[in-house]
Amino acid sequence: MASTERTRLLQPPHGDEASTVVTWKGPHDPENPANWSTGKTWGHVAVVSLLTFLVPLGATMFAPASEKVMQDFGSTDEVLGSLAVSVYVLGWALGPLLLAPLSEVLGRLNVYSGSGVLYVGFTLGCALAPSVEVLVLFRFLAGAVGSTPLTIGGGTISDVVAIERRGLALSLYMFGPILGPSVGPLLGGFLTDTLGWRWIFWVLAVAYGCMTGVQISAMSETYPASILARRTRRLRKATGNPALRSALDDGLSGRQVLARAVLRPAKVTVKSPVSAALSLASAYVNGVVFLLLTTAPALLRGAYGFSPRAVGLAFVGYGAGNLAGLAAFTLTSDRLVRQRAAQHRLRPEDRLAPGLASMPLMTVGLLVYGWSAAVRAHWALAVAGSAVVGASNVLFFSAVVGYLIDAFGAYAASAIAANVVLRSIGGSVLPLVGQSLFGSLGWGWGNSLLALVALLCTPILAYVFLMGEAIRSKYVIPTMSK
Repeated sequence: MASTERTRLLQPPHGDEASTVVTWKGPHDPENPANWSTGKTWGHVAVVSLLTFLVPLGATMFAPASEKVMQDFGSTDEVLGSLAVSVYVLGWALGPLLLAPLSEVLGRLNVYSGSGVLYVGFTLGCALAPSVEVLVLFRFLAGAVGSTPLTIGGGTISDVVAIERRGLALSLYMFGPILGPSVGPLLGGFLTDTLGWRWIFWVLAVAYGCMTGVQISAMSETYPASILARRTRRLRKATGNPALRSALDDGLSGRQVLARAVLRPAKVTVKSPVSAALSLASAYVNGVVFLLLTTAPALLRGAYGFSPRAVGLAFVGYGAGNLAGLAAFTLTSDRLVRQRAAQHRLRPEDRLAPGLASMPLMTVGLLVYGWSAAVRAHWALAVAGSAVVGASNVLFFSAVVGYLIDAFGAYAASAIAANVVLRSIGGSVLPLVGQSLFGSLGWGWGNSLLALVALLCTPILAYVFLMGEAIRSKYVIPTMSK
């Protein structure tokens, strides 16, 4: 939420009521995240961004090892093998339904800390799994609790970064879920070849455990309602006045707040056409990306005879595309927002502008990637196609997440949670049908079909960009809290 939005939300009360209502100590209250120092603000962005990098890393580190795991456990079930990879992303679809509401009751900080400890435990369970079924179970649980930074990280950025500086923060935040899946196969292939597949999970557990320790020791609560609730409890104890209440306390019990928050992402999706449209497009885009990431080892081994380690190195192209897309978004987003603000014409929809080219780019990338493998062209062409897909993926999700944060304000966490749920369903379901799709149509025509649907997503972004403001005026977000 921008500082101006926070000011509007948290205006001090007037009249007799002021003596019992606890709010900020003026516009420069140091406990208000809007007033934190630059170092503290960007320190929080950095911690959240690193957590958001490690969780998606776990989604694809396992992909190069899936065949080895099935061999070790003596299983020939191809669907179960694909599920072992994609079930982690399915956990992302269910985790936000509980974690986002819990952050409104317990505060963002407690949810980060608790889920971090659980993530390490479930990842250790993967490392010690005695069977593929147990591995699938712990992969799912790790994905569910690991969705925390993906779900509430955008809310944290909204709490601490003003809108005119949010583009850079969003780029850092999106760096994780975009680059993590491309770096994952590189690390996973190396670990599988040198130390064995179980070391994938040992490394993940150690890395996330270290970052959770940093998060617990360095981060503060950023959610304004939780900060004022804590101040209210402190003042009640100090003054002995039980009538004191937070300016953001709506009189609901913790159970009522939780129940309302659980339903809010669904309400945001159902009642807001822009949220629904972007979430459906996000589900498809994420599905395509994870389909590419999970089937690329088979494509590169079958068409070019790559080893697991070489497969991992080939993902450097996808990662380079990610970085190119990230640079393009960073250079254009905040500049455009500042220009529009100077003209007094700023709309949240302006955040979508860099993403308008994303679907045409994805279409081109998929065609080059698929047909290069189909006709056995040089492997560099297939890698180049994956790089274009990577760039389009970054442009799309950076623009969409930025738009949801700016457009939904105080309800950004719910809008992002709804988006994460649907895009995670796409990311877990589409890879399950990938083998049959490419088995029936081949790499060329299979990717052509995916490219066609991606191109058909272009009007969705264009429609929201052009008409989003008018649509939002008909579906007022605050009514969705009821």
